Amino acid sequence: MSKLNLSGRYYRLFPPERFLGHAEEPLSLDTKSTAFLAVDVYGLGFAEEDEAAHAYPTMSLEASFEAEKEIVVNHVRPAMDAARRVGVPVIYVNNSAPRIGMNDSEMGKLASRSCDLEWDDWGSEDNVDPREYVFGASTAVKFSKIMEPQPDDYFIRKHAYSGFFQTRLDGLLRNLGIKTLICVGFALDMCLHCTMIDAMNLNYQVVLLRDCAMAVELPDEVEELSFTKRMIKWTEYAVGHSATSEDFIRACDAL
Repeated sequence: MSKLNLSGRYYRLFPPERFLGHAEEPLSLDTKSTAFLAVDVYGLGFAEEDEAAHAYPTMSLEASFEAEKEIVVNHVRPAMDAARRVGVPVIYVNNSAPRIGMNDSEMGKLASRSCDLEWDDWGSEDNVDPREYVFGASTAVKFSKIMEPQPDDYFIRKHAYSGFFQTRLDGLLRNLGIKTLICVGFALDMCLHCTMIDAMNLNYQVVLLRDCAMAVELPDEVEELSFTKRMIKWTEYAVGHSATSEDFIRACDAL
């Protein structure tokens, strides 16, 4: 039985008069019951041959794009490759447009008023069954050459913030015997956020790779990634542990 040994960081919200704050504890994760979960990681525009696009219109500021590119290229992809090397299954959970009237849903209305997009067109794909999903040529959910799923990876389509809502994700994890999720992706305050909450509620152990995620930053926050840092701390006291991609890669290489 192979174990991934890394240090998990968490945050202590006690005592009430002065929080103790950050602490770390050793984590020993069985590779047979651990999966690498990538939520809405596309990377389109991060390679020279790619047409630039973004997972979220709200992240289309140049500074946000560059920050996301650095995260995907220098942290997510190396950590994902390390998982593959030691047999930890890689699972992609990505946005889609099933033919269920998404434009008229509350999510669709929210996307329209907050992001100026029509969900069905935005999430359309040219490699789907048009009887079940909206067939189209949107680049919003296409993959960069850097982030394309490999033949042995798993792929789950979602149509809500959480990757567990009305999807096959929980069934997949149970079939594989997964107990622990190494989580990365976007956005840390939206889809990754809700997916991790549901994972915890379903009794999965959650470990966020904190340099492999980013929240939707407003223009006056993006340089410091202040909201992202706050959401990392939220994860550490409300959902699970965090570690770095370097921690994870080192643990994989030790095997």
